[in-house]
Amino acid sequence: MNNARRPPRFCPQCGTLLPEGNPRFCIECGYALGPVLAGSSAPSSAGRLTVRLPNARVEQSVIGGTIKLPSSGAIPPGMWVLPEPPSAQTIVAIYAPLRAVVGGWSGLSGQGWRRSDRQAVDGSRIAFTFLAERVWFPAPGCGGGLQLHVTIAATAVSSEGEERLGFRYREGDDPPIQVVHAEWRTDDGTPVGAQPIPAIQIMAPPRIPRVSDLPERIRRVSRSEADRWSAGSATHGVYQLIGGDVQQRTPAGRGLILIEVAETRQRTWLQRLLSPGPSLYRARIERPFVVDFHSWQSQIQQIRQEAAGLGLDVETDAAIEWWLDRYGYDGAIFTGAQQRYQCDRVLIAFRRGQLVQI
Repeated sequence: MNNARRPPRFCPQCGTLLPEGNPRFCIECGYALGPVLAGSSAPSSAGRLTVRLPNARVEQSVIGGTIKLPSSGAIPPGMWVLPEPPSAQTIVAIYAPLRAVVGGWSGLSGQGWRRSDRQAVDGSRIAFTFLAERVWFPAPGCGGGLQLHVTIAATAVSSEGEERLGFRYREGDDPPIQVVHAEWRTDDGTPVGAQPIPAIQIMAPPRIPRVSDLPERIRRVSRSEADRWSAGSATHGVYQLIGGDVQQRTPAGRGLILIEVAETRQRTWLQRLLSPGPSLYRARIERPFVVDFHSWQSQIQQIRQEAAGLGLDVETDAAIEWWLDRYGYDGAIFTGAQQRYQCDRVLIAFRRGQLVQI
């Protein structure tokens, strides 16, 4: 017997009529709908609406667009290989210029977004509109040489008298980002009016699970257990955390920053009680990306070129995190980092589970 409830006809949050089938979210307000029929596709445990696209190793989040349901068949930029441009029945994917923050994403004026207008809502509250321009493009030599130029909009609300330079987007809570204009253009920027516009799916940049995305904590273990646990690591030594175990923005994206310290002999419990001293850690990172800090900028240029070829936003940390995950790196080591970190060698861990405290 199938005990799953039937799909609702109207959104429980805003009342909008829902499309036929088993919709996973309301396109008007972004409300995430729970699983409704046995065997149907449901939102992830975090309430996010995700699909798997061929340009990243992780599922990616749908945050708006012109179609009613998420589709894994959406074509990201740079991956259309037919000679003609997409038709009106095709679904294409574009990426909003967002930066991953704890619990969601953020968009900022001057970093891919510009503030447009504002209007009063609910009496004493002001709604600010932010716009971003994105371009969908086919693979080289394909798609009739046309590019789809898209303007997307996001809103943020604040109290009267308060200004907003950007916005925070929380998946499943905030209204979807919307397409407000789309047109085909040739390579030289000339508009093409006769070509039909495909359905457009707006995606957040591929979010590689890092520190605060994962329900992990740093365990405290004995020194002998820590030695056994870290035996397979490429990083041998004792470390201190810079800034504690709180997610930080690092040159390699979100992570935890550690510096290696001289290993001291084991102290008794009484010595630790009377003089606690700094916490010490061991790290288990099996495939770190090792780079000289002064060479990192040229490496970033390579990363941005690869990301741009797949339509990913190249001005945010998401491109760096995507690139490191694409090549299987589970950490980073920066040498020559004296000027920034006052030490020559810095280790970046991507998860709390990669560390133990001794």
